Amino acid sequence: MNSEATLNAQSHALDHGSSIEHWAMNRAHQIVVHQGMRLIEAAQSLDRKQTSANTYALRAAIMECLIEAMKDGPHPAAAE
Repeated sequence: MNSEATLNAQSHALDHGSSIEHWAMNRAHQIVVHQGMRLIEAAQSLDRKQTSANTYALRAAIMECLIEAMKDGPHPAAAE
């Protein structure tokens, strides 16, 4: 699992001129590590309430990422 410093570096990949594909892969990884693992743990413990809450949190994280990509994603001229 990545350290918090590594995750922060990955989330700022756009600042370093990386491609949209690299940025998207890093963001997807962050979402899976943080939200996906919480969802898995709740489901394994058969906690319906927490599973539902974590499902919502995972969807919200994906939506936020998509909005971020539309607002702040690299533009074709900036992508390498």
